[in-house]
Amino acid sequence: MVLVTSIVLALASCGESPAVDASRWRFVLPPAGDSFEHPPFRAIVLDRERPEDVAEKAAFRGTTRRFAQLRFGSPGSIRVTVVLDEVGPGDADLYVDANRDRKIDDRDRVAPAAAAPARGRIWRLPLDVAMVEGEHTRLTPRAVAFRLGTTGRTLGYAAAGYLEGAVTLGDDPRPRSVRRMDGDGNGLMSDPQDRIWIDLNGDGRWDGASEQFLYATVLNLGGSRYVLRSDTLGSRLALEPLVGTGTVRLTAKARGTVKELHATLVGRDGSAYGLSLGEPTVLPVGEYRFSTVSVTLDDPDGGPAWSFLFSDNGAKGVPKWYAIAKDQSKELDPLGTLEMTLTIAENATTAKAGEDVTVQPGLYTGDGLLINVAYRGMPSSPGAQEAMGATTTLTTSSGEPLGAAHSGFA
Repeated sequence: MVLVTSIVLALASCGESPAVDASRWRFVLPPAGDSFEHPPFRAIVLDRERPEDVAEKAAFRGTTRRFAQLRFGSPGSIRVTVVLDEVGPGDADLYVDANRDRKIDDRDRVAPAAAAPARGRIWRLPLDVAMVEGEHTRLTPRAVAFRLGTTGRTLGYAAAGYLEGAVTLGDDPRPRSVRRMDGDGNGLMSDPQDRIWIDLNGDGRWDGASEQFLYATVLNLGGSRYVLRSDTLGSRLALEPLVGTGTVRLTAKARGTVKELHATLVGRDGSAYGLSLGEPTVLPVGEYRFSTVSVTLDDPDGGPAWSFLFSDNGAKGVPKWYAIAKDQSKELDPLGTLEMTLTIAENATTAKAGEDVTVQPGLYTGDGLLINVAYRGMPSSPGAQEAMGATTTLTTSSGEPLGAAHSGFA
């Protein structure tokens, strides 16, 4: 990774919305200090322990290092390792594994931003959003920013820049300029904390009180209700007049006490909508399938909560679609009956002592979504995940262990 102080993929004049093509979306990274540079910073959970599958080959200046891992893209994408090398009071170096090779070397060191108030306090760098599509990963250029707290003990981050485009409203052919920001820092644009700015009056300026909205299924604009249709990456956005809706509620039939349950439904056209347990969600009429499901359960022994995330990356079987009719109210269980599978390499029956045998366990929801993430405790950011894995032991039919291996989520 090349050392950078800033990256400008496109530049907009501060405070004004330039004319844009309604059919085209582009990523804009404004100069440091611009009001649209990034949303508010979110705290990152830092750990003294280095992730077991990450190698260090950097010439660190400090004597103490703390680590974090961010998932910037789809749930099945490889996490980005972040290392804060603490040199002294108020002085630290930041290393980011932007190429996701699970190695930290001198090329991963990020230069402090030129406009930083103190040495090493603010960093900004390019970081691709990684979207896993079957056996391939599609990378889309984006950027992130990091800030070291005044005490030197806390590290915050935010997705930098915004997507710029335009939409039309109903029968009005005039394009309205739009800016979209990743509010929760996971690289995606259709989560409940993501932000949409719409220049409703066309005056070329952005009113934070009347023209800023959180991403939602339905927006009320000027007394009319519009359905938002967007993919998770934000490569398209349409606001269509609302003609009919149904209501969906998530149910939890899983064993244990469910603290939180969230899911993403995707329509036939690729539009994505977020749902949460206990909160009825109004959806446009159509057919939907589950794309991601996350659940947090209380620990029966009183320890940190257990959280699991499933997604359609690596899903099995044919997707199950749910039809939502006009004025219909429907309850959906995103977990269903969980299924554990085990895939064993063909050489398992003929392998000799000293040879490797590949064993791949898998946990699926009732709709066939595969587990991608597991962690203990409550994360401070949706993009940050703590290391967690399992040990698989190969035994004889009588229970004698032959070998064991520990594996986590990349």
